[in-house]
Amino acid sequence: MYLCCNARQRGLSRWTAVPFVALAVGPDLDYFAVWFFDYEAAPRFSHSLLVAVGATLLVKLTLSRFVTVNLKLRWLLAAGMSHPLLDLLVGAHAVPLFWPLDGGVSIPAGVLPSAGSLAFDNFYLWRNLLIEMGVLGPVFMLLVAVSARLRFRELEGWTLLVLPAWAAFLTWSIALGR
Repeated sequence: MYLCCNARQRGLSRWTAVPFVALAVGPDLDYFAVWFFDYEAAPRFSHSLLVAVGATLLVKLTLSRFVTVNLKLRWLLAAGMSHPLLDLLVGAHAVPLFWPLDGGVSIPAGVLPSAGSLAFDNFYLWRNLLIEMGVLGPVFMLLVAVSARLRFRELEGWTLLVLPAWAAFLTWSIALGR
């Protein structure tokens, strides 16, 4: 989100983050149907690339008609596809990326931990959130540094400091039972 609407962009307000967050979080909105209407969400077609592209095009069309700011389609697509692709990295279950054509795609070893039960008193939810931040945080920080066109010399000290912590979080995450 920072990469597409940071302070260096001309005239973009913080409100431009709203469509990106909506596209990234949108696939999990089917939980409301599960919680309130006992809907059996299998397969979770909201996690397919078809739905991600469709939602992105709908957002782009809506923004182009009602908002004067021109958000790039490639950034909106990245936001829309981020959630299903990150869920694929969990490795706990198949993600229906190519729904309705395929039953689901999975990877043999998860890189990110599963959230488990979405309850505030769930210890594993908070532990796994910490692990996810330890794995993904440095990656996103590196993307921001690259977008700022920092040279390797400027990143060298930061990399030597963060790399061991990132490796520890990644190892911890991969070692978790699935």
